[in-house]
Amino acid sequence: PRRTSIVYGHEIEPFDEEESVEESPVHVFLSREGYFKKITPQSLRMADTQKYKENDGLRQTAAATNRSEVMFFTNRQQVYKCRLSDFDDTKASVLGDYLPTKLGMDAEETFLWACITADYSGHLLFFFQNGKDARVELSAYQTQTRRKRLTGAYCDKSPLAAAYLLQEDMEM
Repeated sequence: PRRTSIVYGHEIEPFDEEESVEESPVHVFLSREGYFKKITPQSLRMADTQKYKENDGLRQTAAATNRSEVMFFTNRQQVYKCRLSDFDDTKASVLGDYLPTKLGMDAEETFLWACITADYSGHLLFFFQNGKDARVELSAYQTQTRRKRLTGAYCDKSPLAAAYLLQEDMEM
């Protein structure tokens, strides 16, 4: 006869997704046309010349860890949130992931800027084409669930001209 045992909920250790992701350093590269690459420092030392499509080039680069989160801001006042661990490590010689496809963006929606954070500290500073600006606590974008898309990420009264992550007060 086969024996079965009962396991109660309080006996099961919860699975912590954060613990399963190695905290290793990475470099991220975003192109003007929306291609994203996550490259390990070792791979970057071996070949540091980035490949881009014709008429494309570097828009943004940053150093981070594999456990960091990235928020992609778009021209439709939306932000797409992911963990860097959601992207495969790649090499400088490939184009990378095409963000509109990878994130499931709406038609005619384009990537404008990315913010990488490990702890949601600091502020975002938005500058708009009409000359106005806004300062928002980065923690306002932190969610309890793993929602990928947040609407109303910034003001829609004027197109976004630039955005910056402020980790400390400074004059601009």
